[in-house]
Amino acid sequence: MATDLPSLNALKAFEVVARCRSITRAAAVLHVTPGAVSRQLKQLEAELGEALVIRGPRQASLTPSGVMLMETVSSSLEQVRQTVSDLRGGRHRRRLALNIPSTLASRWLMPRLHALRAIDPTLVVSIRTETKDRLSQRDGLDAAIRFGTGDWPALHSSHLFQERHVAVASPAVRQALTRDDARVSLTEATLLHVLKREGRYLSWPHWLDAAGIGGVDATKGFEFDTLDLAIEAAIAGVGVTIADWHMVAGDIAAGRLVQLLETVVPGTQSYWWVRPPDSPLTGPLETFEHWLRSTLEIHHA
Repeated sequence: MATDLPSLNALKAFEVVARCRSITRAAAVLHVTPGAVSRQLKQLEAELGEALVIRGPRQASLTPSGVMLMETVSSSLEQVRQTVSDLRGGRHRRRLALNIPSTLASRWLMPRLHALRAIDPTLVVSIRTETKDRLSQRDGLDAAIRFGTGDWPALHSSHLFQERHVAVASPAVRQALTRDDARVSLTEATLLHVLKREGRYLSWPHWLDAAGIGGVDATKGFEFDTLDLAIEAAIAGVGVTIADWHMVAGDIAAGRLVQLLETVVPGTQSYWWVRPPDSPLTGPLETFEHWLRSTLEIHHA
């Protein structure tokens, strides 16, 4: 059968050489002679019409074409290894790969995963927290939770919950900000900001304006790359942050954080469960989605 792919043995030899940075060490890993590895490399370069490896006296390095090929080959071989491992372990029918926003994964999902394990101990869930998932490219993902408006025409999306922003701080910070009349004042508060990326996070000026609170310098304080870091800083007593209630409800219940004011500002976007439209809702995907929605109902999301 004709194929556009080069020799798989040659690709494997190339991957090991690139990883070891040495033809001699690669030969030892592959249990062949250095000459055999060199022949595989020459065959691969001849098939592609590109130089891939620069052979030095002490080590081998990659050409720009070699770097490009290595990125694809290493990722593909790792997926093959994982699939083979799953097949050997009988896990191929009970595995699920998801991409979930990092703060949602760490502050909302992780504390609840034990309940999923109790429902299905055989389910293996692989969680990624990439800023932008590649679900449309089917990069090994089964589904994702995305933040936005739900407008992804090439994918099937269903609403999970809308953000509800509250101001939170540690109990000690709240006490320090409480006036004699028992009201909390943010005038002297250290504000904790999340660096804005594409309008992803609600800003302090927006929240203060929606809450009808004036006289607060919304430019002061500390800035953090992620909401998770801002929340941790609030727990540590650094200052006050605004966060989606879902992300801090557990910390409030545990007494690590307190909600400073009754003001709740709805977000303009929501979290969505997203999957390819032709992905059958069966097996692991069905189990996880049912558990996810049941959990949201229980916690009044």
